[in-house]
Amino acid sequence: MADNPYPQQGDIVVATVKKTTDFGAFCSLDEFTGQDAFIHISEVSSGWVRSVREHVKEGQRIVALVIRVDTLKRQIDLSLKRISEAEKKRKMEAYNLDKRAAKLLERVALKINKNPDAATAALNDIKSTLKTEYGDLYTVFELASEDKELSKAIPAAWATGIATVAKVEIKQKQVTQRTVLKLKCYASDGVEQIKKLLKLLGTLSTNETKIEVHYLGAPNYYVDITTTDYKAAEKILAKAQALLTANAPDSVDFQIAKKENASK
Repeated sequence: MADNPYPQQGDIVVATVKKTTDFGAFCSLDEFTGQDAFIHISEVSSGWVRSVREHVKEGQRIVALVIRVDTLKRQIDLSLKRISEAEKKRKMEAYNLDKRAAKLLERVALKINKNPDAATAALNDIKSTLKTEYGDLYTVFELASEDKELSKAIPAAWATGIATVAKVEIKQKQVTQRTVLKLKCYASDGVEQIKKLLKLLGTLSTNETKIEVHYLGAPNYYVDITTTDYKAAEKILAKAQALLTANAPDSVDFQIAKKENASK
């Protein structure tokens, strides 16, 4: 939950629809304890809205933009139409990651403080510290999973506990770089020679890097390099090119035609 009891105008928030009416929808703000908000029918969609219920349903979790906050009247107005689908997706992903990190942090707290009441009290302090240092809770678990040194502001017991849990629960980010490889062989045993070369590429796979070859149709193949970042993928690609150059017989021509990047 947010430390500030109210969102700010312009914030993107997660809300749950409590009630729909002919003129709008009443929501609770998931990140702000005890705070409700309202979406007027004119803010539901950029097109004509015949019925609010055709766009949002009671119990539905939504992402919306805060367009007005009146703390004296305790009134918060939201808009669905002023936010893009990409913004909604990013916000929901961040919200879910923060919820997951909060659960992981509870596990760490119980490891450090066997007494549940003491663990709960300690959680508030460490959450504040982590958000001050990193902006959110999940980032610290990501860094810890990669063996990155954590801020000195984090008590040693917490840092150790976070690292222990992170290495078990957090999968490292991966990216995939796709290369279109053209292989031609003019020898009578060309198929076997090409198979040997492609098998050699597979030897570049490690615990952190995965090489996959997909047949597209002669003479084209996809070579997917999945690793921690694009710089690492480029290094593996260079090794692959060197491996082919060193082992391809004179009867084989190869060419790396293009690259396509796609995060995983």
